[in-house]
Amino acid sequence: MVVRALVCALILALPAGAWEITIAFTGDLHAAWERLSSFAPLLFQADLVLDAGDAWEDLHRLTGLPEALTTAQRMAELGYDAMVLGNHETYLGPPLRGMIAAAPFPVLATNLEGSLPTKGYALVEAGGLRVLILGFLWKEIPWTLWPDLRMIDPIRAAREALEKAPAHDLLIFLGHMGIERARLIARAFPECDLFVLGHDHLWLEEPVWEGGVPIVEAGHRAGAVG
Repeated sequence: MVVRALVCALILALPAGAWEITIAFTGDLHAAWERLSSFAPLLFQADLVLDAGDAWEDLHRLTGLPEALTTAQRMAELGYDAMVLGNHETYLGPPLRGMIAAAPFPVLATNLEGSLPTKGYALVEAGGLRVLILGFLWKEIPWTLWPDLRMIDPIRAAREALEKAPAHDLLIFLGHMGIERARLIARAFPECDLFVLGHDHLWLEEPVWEGGVPIVEAGHRAGAVG
């Protein structure tokens, strides 16, 4: 497997032969749509486009559900296939339920239980491969807005999700958390092919490797696309 900066290219040896898939990813966009649009040609060329959370801005920037839905639609128009819920999304409060339900791509929160209509995993076909995607977030949620939500250990949640998940060729984790927490998760799942990270606004020019798992992060506010 080979991972390069700017565009992530995974080369896999599968029983049917070698496959290559190109993955573009972002994180912590904070509604920087004008800047993100400059990367549209790169996003359109990728087989898979992912986001590591905090794409939709909080109540300081969004005034209600219609505007929030527009942000999800913008991502869909740029080819996004899935995202993980970030802490800034939860600051939207109750309108977030409708936003997630109406999003034209899966919003993942594998380790979050409660009333939000997030998904535990997503199975996406990309580049001729079945790609299983799990998404995790950690801690920084305004619990007074979400008294019914419960966050469980990401490693436990991942194990439970993988037991239920369909057959797949590629396993990707999305994480909205610090890199040390991501390392712990990656260490527990050496079968993970790629871990896309957000939250700390890091721009990793090269992957951070935890065993055989590459961890990548693409900065914030669309300053870069991985």
